[in-house]
Amino acid sequence: MPRGRKIGIGSINEQIEKIDSEITNYKHKISLAREKKKELLAKKEKQEISELYNAVKTSGKTAGEFLSTLNEKTK
Repeated sequence: MPRGRKIGIGSINEQIEKIDSEITNYKHKISLAREKKKELLAKKEKQEISELYNAVKTSGKTAGEFLSTLNEKTK
């Protein structure tokens, strides 16, 4: 019955280096994903602000009047 292949110290060090390289690669990918998420959240916030501005503008009211109306409806 075969006992398997013996792993030498050099092979273990190579595996450790490979895993370290993979970890570095994944950290870079995570960093890029976080940057992309930050950009998307900023874009979403800008879009929401634009929608709110358009709602105030089309209502024909000032920003203060619009807020007062919203506050009255939520009470």
